[in-house]
Amino acid sequence: MKDNYKEGIQYINKFPYAKKWINECLICHTIGYDPNMPDHIGGEESYSAHFIKKYFKPLKVNNGICLDCEKVLKKNEQ
Repeated sequence: MKDNYKEGIQYINKFPYAKKWINECLICHTIGYDPNMPDHIGGEESYSAHFIKKYFKPLKVNNGICLDCEKVLKKNEQ
């Protein structure tokens, strides 16, 4: 996974428009793609979405916080 992660970072740095679909948790700094990303970004013939999904896992965030960190925060509030 680390090799894919490095390649993924290089990819989104090379194609900055793809950063729109990358989520990063504000707490744990996990990086992944927005699960709501369409199948085609950057044009119908673009493979950008394919490569983003290849390099990263889906990461849903609420207000910038991933679901795992959100669970921990809620648990600590009780």
